[in-house]
Amino acid sequence: MRETIRRMPPLVLMALLATLMLASGCTRDGAILAPDEHEPSESAAGEDDVVATVGGFSISRQQLMDKLLASYGSQTLRSMMLAEAVKEEAKSLHIEVTDEEMEKELRWMSQGYEDEADFYRSMEEQLGMNRQEVREDAHYRLLLEKLSIYNVQVSSEEIDHYLNEHWAEFQPVRQYRIFKIVVQTDELARGLLDKLGQGDDFAELARTHSIDEFTADQGGDAGWIESHDPFEAPEVLDEASAMQTGDIAGPVVTDQGFVIVRLDGVSEVQTRSEEDIRQEVRKQIALGKAVPADDMERAMLEKYGAIIQDQALRP
Repeated sequence: MRETIRRMPPLVLMALLATLMLASGCTRDGAILAPDEHEPSESAAGEDDVVATVGGFSISRQQLMDKLLASYGSQTLRSMMLAEAVKEEAKSLHIEVTDEEMEKELRWMSQGYEDEADFYRSMEEQLGMNRQEVREDAHYRLLLEKLSIYNVQVSSEEIDHYLNEHWAEFQPVRQYRIFKIVVQTDELARGLLDKLGQGDDFAELARTHSIDEFTADQGGDAGWIESHDPFEAPEVLDEASAMQTGDIAGPVVTDQGFVIVRLDGVSEVQTRSEEDIRQEVRKQIALGKAVPADDMERAMLEKYGAIIQDQALRP
């Protein structure tokens, strides 16, 4: 449903290049940093600051910087200029992103992660973005969306029509509290089911026999899982949907193995209010009518006189 302006976060490459520039003795604005009296001087370190060696070949920091600038310099520079142009345009139109809008966006972005800490840890591992950079990038994208739909009109009738066409997307989220034991053979799974029928402890059997590294140590506890969670086997979710709380079922055949499922709870959660849903739909319709993001970005760079002075960094 959400067709927002999604692209490579401008802060990813900016952060990478800025880090290396600082490490090589430059600030973001290109000024040379004074050497720390506690650090070895350039002459003491040698003419080239070697960052890696392979097969007797040395790679200097300057070689690395040259390569990064050649590969990503123009893209990163454009992102930096665009960020300033967006800021200026928003200021001229008195457009702001509120704290509430930011929190809603971050909650949406972190759906599917175990918790907030897991979300930010994943952003660090996958994109190299720390918490502050993730929040700055989200703020930038929300501001860009607001600018793109500033003059776009959406009627209540259009919103009602969209909701009628996509009603299933806005139903309460159904969740299951699932415990599971995953084994490699049908025979073992049926043997464990027999033991459970005789009163053996589910958690102990999971710790002893389950091959699912994410739940075995927790006694098979998979936590609350949404009915359409892409990270859970659909066969397990289908089985859970037909079970009553307290039931144990299986073996369920999945790509991971043979699964014994215990259902400990069912809940339905409406994650958004009616007003929030209508606001989200209004934005999606408006974005569909808006000028394409690339065209808007080019127009803003032209409006604020963006000029690349260094010929080597021009695309």
